[in-house]
Amino acid sequence: MAALRLGMYLPELKLPFERALAAARELGVEYVWFNRVPDEPAIEAMTDAEIDRLAARVDDYGLRMMVVQAGNPFKEVHLIELDPERPHEHPQFRRDFGALTRSMQIAARLGIGAVGAFTFAWPGEYSAGKPTWPMRWLTRGGVISEPEMALLVRVFSLVLEEAERYGVDVALSMMPWNYTSSTTNFRRLAEALGSRRIRAIWGPADNLNSGEADVATAGFLNIRPYLFAVHVKDLRVTDGLRNRFEYCPVGTGDVDYPTILSNLRRQGTDVVLSVSTHFLPPSGRAEEAMRTNVENLRALVERASADGARSAAGSGR
Repeated sequence: MAALRLGMYLPELKLPFERALAAARELGVEYVWFNRVPDEPAIEAMTDAEIDRLAARVDDYGLRMMVVQAGNPFKEVHLIELDPERPHEHPQFRRDFGALTRSMQIAARLGIGAVGAFTFAWPGEYSAGKPTWPMRWLTRGGVISEPEMALLVRVFSLVLEEAERYGVDVALSMMPWNYTSSTTNFRRLAEALGSRRIRAIWGPADNLNSGEADVATAGFLNIRPYLFAVHVKDLRVTDGLRNRFEYCPVGTGDVDYPTILSNLRRQGTDVVLSVSTHFLPPSGRAEEAMRTNVENLRALVERASADGARSAAGSGR
C-alpha cells in the first residue's frame, strides 16, 4: 500500500513565513514547499548561510521541505521564443535556468531530493489572452508539434545535465498554460528524455481543466512511473472551450478524488499529497480555505483506506 503523506504549498496561506509554518504544523502536514519567502531575498539570491537558517526555521516546526523551488522556473517563458541552438540568449530563460541551477545546489546542500520547475508556456499564453486554449480543450490536452517537442527535449536535456551533476530530481508541475497540461503530454516528454531524474507533481485538476479525458484512471496510469507528488485542489468547469471554471473545496468539484486516492493507495510507493486552495470561503480567509481542503482531503483518504480494507477482506486477502 502506498504511504499517502500530507504536504502544503505555503504561499496559498497568504501569511508571513513564520505564521505559515505554524499553521502548517497546526494542520498536521509533514511537508511544505514554497517559491519565495515574504520580505526576504529571492531564494536563488540567498547565501549558503541564509539557506541554512531558512532550513532550520522549517525544521524547528517539525516540517520537511518537499522540494526546493526558487521562483517559478520556465512557467512564463514562451517555448517558441527560444533559439534551439542558443536558448540562453533568451533573457528570461537564462534567469530561470540560473535560478533552477541554484535550487539544485541548495537541494544538494540540504539533502532534499528534488527541485521544482515548470514546462514552458504555450504560444501567447502570457501576452495575448490564452489563444491556444480552445485547441487544448478540443484536443484533450493540446497538440505538441514535432519541432516543439524537439525544443522541449533540447532545453530539458540541459536541465538534466545539471540535475545529474548535483544528484537531484526535477519535479515538474502541471498547469493548463504549460506544455505538460495533460498526463499524455507529460509522459510523451518524459519518455523522449529517458531520464530517471524527471518526476511529476501531478495536477489532476489542471489536467481536467485542459480537457483531458479520464484523468483519475488513464491519467494515473500515464503519470504513475514518474509520480513524485499530487497538487491537490478542486474546480468545476462551466465552459471548457471558453476557459470558464471556478475553484472550490476539495471533494466538491469535478475532480474524481475518490478514484485517484484509491489508485494511489495501491501503487506501492510514497506519495506526498500537497494541498492548495485557489478558492476563498465567504470569510475571504485563505487560512480557512486551507483548513477546509486539508480536512476534506483527510476524510477522502480515510474513506479510500476503509474501502480498500473492505475490498481486501471481501477477496480473502
